[in-house]
Amino acid sequence: MKITEITKGKGKLYCVALEDDSKLWLHSDLLQNEFLHIGDDLSQERIADLKQRAAEHRAYEYGLYLLEKRGYSYRELYEKLSAAPNAQEDAVLKALEKLTRYGFLNDALYAEQLARHYVEGKKYGLRRAAFEMKHRGLSQTDIDDALAAYDDPVRISEMLLELLQKKYARYLTDPDDRKSAEKVTAALVRRGFTYQQIRYALEDYYALLSEQEN
Repeated sequence: MKITEITKGKGKLYCVALEDDSKLWLHSDLLQNEFLHIGDDLSQERIADLKQRAAEHRAYEYGLYLLEKRGYSYRELYEKLSAAPNAQEDAVLKALEKLTRYGFLNDALYAEQLARHYVEGKKYGLRRAAFEMKHRGLSQTDIDDALAAYDDPVRISEMLLELLQKKYARYLTDPDDRKSAEKVTAALVRRGFTYQQIRYALEDYYALLSEQEN
């Protein structure tokens, strides 16, 4: 199948037109590496190979583009790349393998970043952080490893006390107001803390409040 025309497309893409009016969209690097010129006669096998390599490059570049914007787990990125127009399963898997090999895609590192974001940034308890991380497509092993650094009773107690002082103090002016305490407890449970952690934190909070008043 002869090449009848080669024209520049968007960005670094080139359109290679064939005599049967079909077209190949190839990255400039692939075009140059293959030494393609107008008049070249391509076998069906070579055309199929060019299409496959173009699909792999397209998936890889799209993956890089997405990873520049935010982190992704392997599963998240697989689903994203697979949903792209004209995506090919083999091409997506090879692109993911390449992104992983070059260190752009790393579930363990991404889990550490998310753990820091949810625990230190959003002040979530470990249960809520684990739920959110699972939703991002991370394995339980990576989640557990990343959250292990935060699984410290003293650190959790300090975080809860800080939350009570900065976010819920207006509800906790009276130690005998059980309704307000239950409202705060429900809010903290939604944040991923356990009832026991919350109970201890409330006791510490009211004890500190009493000291300040005396």
